[in-house]
Amino acid sequence: MTNLKTMMTKVMLGAMTVTTLLATSAGASAATTTTTPAPAAAQTTVTLKKQAQPEIRPMTIKLHKRVTTTQISSQVQTAVDASALNLDQQHHDGQLK
Repeated sequence: MTNLKTMMTKVMLGAMTVTTLLATSAGASAATTTTTPAPAAAQTTVTLKKQAQPEIRPMTIKLHKRVTTTQISSQVQTAVDASALNLDQQHHDGQLK
C-alpha cells in the first residue's frame, strides 16, 4: 500500500510539473506573438568626411621597483586618458578652423 501511495504521489507531481511547464510555455509563446505589422523601414544614407588616422606611439613604462598590477593599470589608464584628451583637443581645434 505504501509503495502504491508513493508511486501515485510521484505520478501526480510529475503530471503537475508537466502541466506547469506546458502552461508556462504557452503563456510565453502568447506573450511574444505580435499581432501588429512592423512599420516599413526608412532608408537613410550617411556620408562622413575622411579623417586622418591617428598615429600610434608606443610608450615605455619604467619600473624602478616592484609594483602591483593595479599600479601598472593606473599608469596605463593615465596614458590613455592623456592621449584621448590630446586627440579630443586636436579634433576641437580642427572644428574651429
